[in-house]
Amino acid sequence: MEFDPRLLADLKDKDYSRTGLMALEGRIVIEKALEYGIEILGLLRSPESGNQWLEAYSEKFPIVTMNHAELCALAGFKFHHGALALGRRPELRNASGLWPTHEQADTADLWLCLWNVTDPSNVGALIRSAAGLGARGVLLGDGCADPYYRKALRASMGNAFSLPLYACDQTALRTLAVRGFDLVAATLSARAQPLPAAASTKDALDEETSTPPLILILGNEGFGLPAEITGLCSREIYIPMSKGVDSLNVVVAGSICLYSLIRRLR
Repeated sequence: MEFDPRLLADLKDKDYSRTGLMALEGRIVIEKALEYGIEILGLLRSPESGNQWLEAYSEKFPIVTMNHAELCALAGFKFHHGALALGRRPELRNASGLWPTHEQADTADLWLCLWNVTDPSNVGALIRSAAGLGARGVLLGDGCADPYYRKALRASMGNAFSLPLYACDQTALRTLAVRGFDLVAATLSARAQPLPAAASTKDALDEETSTPPLILILGNEGFGLPAEITGLCSREIYIPMSKGVDSLNVVVAGSICLYSLIRRLR
């Protein structure tokens, strides 16, 4: 098989979203992609970085070797991961197909929904947090950065492949609310209630009460969630903070909320 390295040229500003392809940067992302069945069309590597791990894949897809300076010049930015690959991007699932399951196992019955989170690094880092903390999947609403963009994949450490990702819109959220999902928005509005304390775990809840599956919705750092989205939610929550600090980075805030809510569900 032949592979044209120019397919990975000028990655700094390249948008593969309409081509069905994606750029995979570094061993962790590439191996995670392979673990979850992503098709690799070709790979570039620099011998200076020591890529013996690639020997196991030498017959599965083309591997082109070039020195690190040439590889950085081709890609259009300096990086230190030693390998770049081109893969076929998976299709996002449709959130309207979700149904409550009320599962209470290692994975809590909680989804993360991102709305107009435009920074790909934030999207990737939140996907990583969702995977690490035990969410069942991530719903990507209007205005969100591409989860398969190179920076998003790098920030997710490849967990965009291990965790189910769903395309979501306002209609889908309304449908999920009707089906019994409890939509919870993270906001700074006057209506918002303090995030449940860590002590509010499953042991402290009424064992006879069935806890509905949750969808935690996070919005844009600058202007939050639109009224039409918060209007679908049963409640709004916020993280109490020290005086003089009004907000946290969306990744930090989202991770804290996920941790607290997942502990409660379990």
